[in-house]
Amino acid sequence: MQEKLFYEDEFEALNLMVSHSAKTPQQLAGFLFPHMKPASAYARLKACLNPEGDQRLTFGQILAAMKFCECYDPLMFACDETMHARPDRKAPQDEEVKIVEAMNNAAEVMTRAMRQLENLRNSNITQLRAR
Repeated sequence: MQEKLFYEDEFEALNLMVSHSAKTPQQLAGFLFPHMKPASAYARLKACLNPEGDQRLTFGQILAAMKFCECYDPLMFACDETMHARPDRKAPQDEEVKIVEAMNNAAEVMTRAMRQLENLRNSNITQLRAR
C-alpha cells in the first residue's frame, strides 16, 4: 500500500486507516466499543469518523485503533501537522535484542544484589557467633 503524502484533515487520516485495514469497520467498532451492541458500536464509529458530527474518538482510542488496524495514517497526519519527520517502523528483531539485553542487565543486577545480601547475612552470622 502506498503511503499518502498529504492528508486533508484528521478525518481523512482516520477514514484511510479504516479503509486500508484488513479489518472491517464493524470489527473495529466492536473492538473500540465492546460494551455496545454491534449495530450501536458501528453507528458510533461512523459518527466519530464524520467531520460533521459531534462525536470524536479519544487519543487512546485512536492509538488502539491504529494498533488493531495495523494502519498508521493518523500518526502520519499528526507528524505532518506538527512538522515532525514521519517515523520508521521498528524491526521486531531489533526490539527483541533490546528486550533481551535489558533482561540480562536486570538479571546481572539481581545476581549482584543477591551476592551482597548473602555477604551481609554471612557477616551478621559471623558477628553473632563472635559474641
